[in-house]
Amino acid sequence: MVSLKDIKGQSNAVRFLEGSLASSRIANSYLFTGCEGVGRALAAKAFIARLMCREGSGRDACLICPSCRRVETLEHPDLLWIKPDKNKAIKIDEIRKAKDVLNLKAYEAPVNVSVIEDSHMMTQEAANALLKVLEEPPGESLLILITHKKELLAETVISRCAEVRFQPLSPGETKDIILEKADISEESAWFLACFSQGSPGKALQMLEEGLDKRKESIVSLAGEIAREENASCMNWSSENKDALLEDVDMLIMFFRDIALAREGLKRMVLDNSLMESEMYRFFKNYSSERIFGIVERLIDTRRALLGNVNPKLVAQALAGAIKST
Repeated sequence: MVSLKDIKGQSNAVRFLEGSLASSRIANSYLFTGCEGVGRALAAKAFIARLMCREGSGRDACLICPSCRRVETLEHPDLLWIKPDKNKAIKIDEIRKAKDVLNLKAYEAPVNVSVIEDSHMMTQEAANALLKVLEEPPGESLLILITHKKELLAETVISRCAEVRFQPLSPGETKDIILEKADISEESAWFLACFSQGSPGKALQMLEEGLDKRKESIVSLAGEIAREENASCMNWSSENKDALLEDVDMLIMFFRDIALAREGLKRMVLDNSLMESEMYRFFKNYSSERIFGIVERLIDTRRALLGNVNPKLVAQALAGAIKST
């Protein structure tokens, strides 16, 4: 567990939370916004630990007392942490549990706390129940909502929370965190830092899920597409929307590297291993204009996926979009 001062790359958010603690002006409800994997949940834990810590002083929790350890493991009797399974809705029963916790007299801590991760996944019924809690918050209570899709929350919910904004980290900060947590080369960490768009959490998750093998698979498949005369007849290897989005993002980065390398700017290439692939040997013969045309088609493909076009249709068309002139 870390304290607020150890949260990296989020100086504005940390300053806001530390100011709340220093002035003892703690809001009843907070909304932590920003992309995934940039420290929102980590900061929420650190903030709650400071509120509940019995041994700490000033702005810092001690991080070692029983209270801090139970916040870290989410086992504190005065804390309810709701985190839905991926793509699962948060239903009204879970909001009722949060409401019950907030209305109880705290057992050990100064306040009862409920945290709702991925709060944008609430059903309409659940959101309406939460709004009632926000409108009449119990006295000694704290509610923290965490979301990376603020636009999906009702404005009435947003307006009743103190918003704490979290930003993507710089590539350098992201790379340093990746190297602290994973035994990989600096070049691989730099690629991950750029590919994750400043999200260390997302980068480490992708690494755990076998990103290196996926990279090899995509480069190999792109090489096969390059050899195939009628690439429009080939299907992409995945029809899963999330996987397709990541594959398209990776292809965009690969074609960026190809364009830079063929112009003699290899020092700016993110993945030098690409230079040894059949994909590079084929597409380096394309003009910059043709490569940029591929990138534009990939960006259009990404936009279509985000606009809920059937992923199966995208998988059927992606190979042709890459090879098309």
